Amino acid sequence: MRHMAYEFPDAGFERVTDQFMLGSDILVAPVLKKGAATRRIAFPPGTWLGDDGRRVEGPCELEVDAPLSRLPWYRKQ
Repeated sequence: MRHMAYEFPDAGFERVTDQFMLGSDILVAPVLKKGAATRRIAFPPGTWLGDDGRRVEGPCELEVDAPLSRLPWYRKQ
């Protein structure tokens, strides 16, 4: 488990504390607010394929659905 800034230095992730990397290829963004069904994710540069099949082109920030039954994660392509 790695802090985003460790994997993407000088990319502005120093203040992102609610998502992390598993190795170099998997971004995990758990919901940390009670009752929340969505969350905002900051994506680093690259193409990211989500557990829900969604493809995201970073860098960008997106609001994603995150019901209690889902732990949002994305694999770098």
